[in-house]
Amino acid sequence: MSNFDFNATSIKDITQTRLLTCLPDETMHDAAVKMAERNCSAILIVANDEIIGIWTERDVLKFDFSSPNARSTPVSEGMSSPVICVNENVSLEEVSLKFKKDGVRHYVVTDDHGKHQGIISQTDVIKKHNFEFFLVLKTAGSVLKPSPPLIQSTQSMAQASKLMHSSHSDAIRVEFPDESVGILTERDVVKALASLMLNPLVEDYASRNLVTVNEHESLYQAKKIMLQHGFRHLGVVDNKSNLIGIINLSDILAGFRSTYVEELKESLAQRDASLKESLKSLCLAKKIIDNTQEGVITTDKYVVIQTCNAGFTRITGYTEQEVVGKTPAIISSGRHDKNFYYAMWENINKQGFWQGEIWNRRKNGEIYPELLTITEIRDDETNEISNYAAIFSDISQLKNDEEEIKRLAFYDPLTDLPNRRLLNDRLTQELAIAGRSAKNGALLLIDLDHFKNINETLGHSAGDRVLVEVAYRLKICVRDCDTVARISSDEFVVILTELSEQIESACNEARHIAENLQQTICQVYSVMNHKLYISSSIGIAMYSENSGLPDDLLKQAGTAMYRAKDSGRNMLQFFQDSMQEAVMERMLIEKELRHALDEKQLSLYYQPQVDYEGNLIGAEALIRWNHPKKGFIPPDKFIPIAEECGLIQAVGAWVLEQAFIHLRQWDKQQVYLPHLAINISPRQFYHDDFIDILARLVKQYRISPTRVMLEFTEGLLMNDVDNAINKIKQLKKLGYTFSIDDFGTGYSSLSYLKHLPVDQLKIDKSFVEDITKNEDDAIFVGTIIAIAQHMNLDVVAEGVESKMELEFLKENGCLCFQGYYFSKPLPEEQFYEDWLKKAKH
Repeated sequence: MSNFDFNATSIKDITQTRLLTCLPDETMHDAAVKMAERNCSAILIVANDEIIGIWTERDVLKFDFSSPNARSTPVSEGMSSPVICVNENVSLEEVSLKFKKDGVRHYVVTDDHGKHQGIISQTDVIKKHNFEFFLVLKTAGSVLKPSPPLIQSTQSMAQASKLMHSSHSDAIRVEFPDESVGILTERDVVKALASLMLNPLVEDYASRNLVTVNEHESLYQAKKIMLQHGFRHLGVVDNKSNLIGIINLSDILAGFRSTYVEELKESLAQRDASLKESLKSLCLAKKIIDNTQEGVITTDKYVVIQTCNAGFTRITGYTEQEVVGKTPAIISSGRHDKNFYYAMWENINKQGFWQGEIWNRRKNGEIYPELLTITEIRDDETNEISNYAAIFSDISQLKNDEEEIKRLAFYDPLTDLPNRRLLNDRLTQELAIAGRSAKNGALLLIDLDHFKNINETLGHSAGDRVLVEVAYRLKICVRDCDTVARISSDEFVVILTELSEQIESACNEARHIAENLQQTICQVYSVMNHKLYISSSIGIAMYSENSGLPDDLLKQAGTAMYRAKDSGRNMLQFFQDSMQEAVMERMLIEKELRHALDEKQLSLYYQPQVDYEGNLIGAEALIRWNHPKKGFIPPDKFIPIAEECGLIQAVGAWVLEQAFIHLRQWDKQQVYLPHLAINISPRQFYHDDFIDILARLVKQYRISPTRVMLEFTEGLLMNDVDNAINKIKQLKKLGYTFSIDDFGTGYSSLSYLKHLPVDQLKIDKSFVEDITKNEDDAIFVGTIIAIAQHMNLDVVAEGVESKMELEFLKENGCLCFQGYYFSKPLPEEQFYEDWLKKAKH
């Protein structure tokens, strides 16, 4: 039989010498904090360099969570004293018996002179014991104690600790509202005490998903799961997956003692007198081994296979008849060299066992990983090696899970592209290579223009499909040596390597590739019966041998990308040092704009819209920002920033509210403005509550919506024309009218105009200012007016600054004008005095 001499190993070898200590007058809260930080199950109380007591996780159960002042109680009032000591030369076998006899879980270890050397716990003994082979003989159900008490997750920790203390349980079951069962342990109670939370609940500290093992699984499997996951408790279920109990590491030790110490030693002592019973026990042991999920083989001292169990056959595909009389080389994968096996057998010869991961081959040729433990067995009388036993489990699924975890850590789960972490690794490598090779490279930061509109209008599933398609298009457009990564929702990065050594040529290569990527991205996307068009803004940062850190390069590419957006989107831009100053200014404006909303620095100006004779027929509301130190900041400087950072929602809502307030105020002053034009941003338009806001304003201020004209630019239509049309129709049912602002400056203007339920076209001032100088602009403006008349749409010309422009527009059929020729935008009070009071009603 086996000669595992646990008496040969003393506890000195596993004693923890780094003691966790505290003073007697330290509070229980402070002691619990120390235990939680060190993940220790006990703390020693020391006074005058002498250990006077010990406070364990079991002692913490006596803590009264319901008392508001209990946390300040000195730890000495709850400690166990005196501390039980054990000599460092005691064997593992002796100390395991002593643990059972004394009913404790910790001993202070002393030397022969009584000097304290450290501390040892039951867990330390279990981890050191090499008794896997014997735990195979015992099932998890065989050491099962009565099922621990059950508590609801919504109950307090005070109730939980009292329940654990009164039932002498180191863990209790927790039932959550969804009927799932978790676990609350003594260590969780320590964490609750270590926190500052008053009246904590069980759900704040309980582990929600209790890991379980079938009652018929071996204690070997149970121990393996506990140690792999760092658990001290494991649920036990029956064949119907019903939880029938919880076991801990102490139960494992009890199972070992029951199997090895009590059963084997008793069998050996009585083998001559009880041969029949021994044979029966061996038969039972064989049945257990045959039915365990692990593979088990035994060999003679020459490593020739003598037996194998059903688990071996299930894992390898070989039957017992096929392997008996052969060596384990029959399942060798060929992946390990002679040095690997030499080190394995050297360890077995020195320590009596070896445990580790190894690759073997199934009968069908498939190579698989396994966790293998090999143990030598010595004859009791001669102490010579008589056999070897091997236990192994197939860890293919575990390896697959590890690969999946690695994939999730380094790859974007949606597009399967490298994520930011892997991008940083590759960029670091490429910068190092560039430094050695003197070749240039480029980093492209690609942002999808207005991508958020897709998520807001069609939902995130549609947005995800677009992102997957963009990722695919990017990958097929670059070389194998390049890298494509996704670093945020709608941002992609491309690393271009091995570009020309001449910087000018390298820049041209980067520009050519970037333009090709833009053209590819711009191709139509068919998603959920919608045809979508997306443009992109690309920032390019070149790198060579002296390009700094990856983060610096990403910041440069980001700065260039935002400059591309500011240039009109669907653009690309190379980074320049001057851009960094612009970025800092942009960040400052964003910060100050947030304060401007709260500190009433914003105001509405009104520019009159008149007929040919100068009679007031309407006005446009224009936002102005009067900075207390910088004076007036132009809208074209802060509105794009508000769009980018998301403030446009708040700014737009403020503009609408102020405009309705002024309309109501003018009505009370008995002056009348026929209609007021208000600019609407795309993000504001597509927001879910936009229609609700407009409906509320009409009701709250009693303003007819027919007097309000909502202006939008053609950019609003870029992502989803159909959705825009539907929303416009809903608002027109409420009475609102619509105008296309800056008409003619967008894309495909005429292709969608006939489908839009709008009421007015607004000719951009960039065309108006040159109609008397540029024949092309004159023809274009005349065409816009003719189209509008043909479609029964009103026309407003903005930016009228001269009599000649006015006459040209009138002769071509334009009847409404706006511009400095009549009036600049005016503050509300001045607009009221100069225009509203004088207007004909």
